Amino acid sequence: MARSGSQIPVDPGGTVMLRPHGASIITIMVAALVVVLSAEALLRRGAEALWVLPLPALVMAVVWALLWAPRVVLHEDSVEVRNVVVTHHLPFSTITDVRLGAMLRFDVVDEKRGPQTVTAWNAPALRRDNPLRREQSFQQANHHRGFRAPRMGPDARLLADQQSSRAYVVRQRWSAWLDRQGDPDPSGHTGTSPNVLVIAVVGICAALFAARLMAGSLG
Repeated sequence: MARSGSQIPVDPGGTVMLRPHGASIITIMVAALVVVLSAEALLRRGAEALWVLPLPALVMAVVWALLWAPRVVLHEDSVEVRNVVVTHHLPFSTITDVRLGAMLRFDVVDEKRGPQTVTAWNAPALRRDNPLRREQSFQQANHHRGFRAPRMGPDARLLADQQSSRAYVVRQRWSAWLDRQGDPDPSGHTGTSPNVLVIAVVGICAALFAARLMAGSLG
């Protein structure tokens, strides 16, 4: 294990849901703005404001569908990759590698589909590379140990960044499962299901907005 100033996250156990902090913050901010503007319109114009609500509802639905609903759900022996339109169900027995870089990717093997790569649309990834900051943190950590370590190479920097990512717990749990159970099973099965709720919510909001536009053009 490479030495670094970053802390390796500890697997908390149980079900873990992962999405970028930025995505959660943006969704909450947009939701708050939509609620405030809609409430203000209702207070000022009363029932007439109902005609303008399909637009903010559609904006909120799209932001929710793109930034909030997609996430990675980690279970004890499987992982769900909830993307925008579909959810991939990946038992650990079908995963051959967990790759953490600009995005979180799973190399899987399925008896029917063969080898494939599943990419998580909205999972925590590596922070933007900053060699100076990382080197300072690395040297400060080793200074407390009483020696000056050599500069970190590219592989050590990558490992340190991976271990500091919130998504590293996925690789930790999968690796621990492999240690207990052995190699992946090439006869295993993955699953894919549509995100019916997301599709329905966005579709309904889009239909209401389209109806509002048509009513306005006819009026």
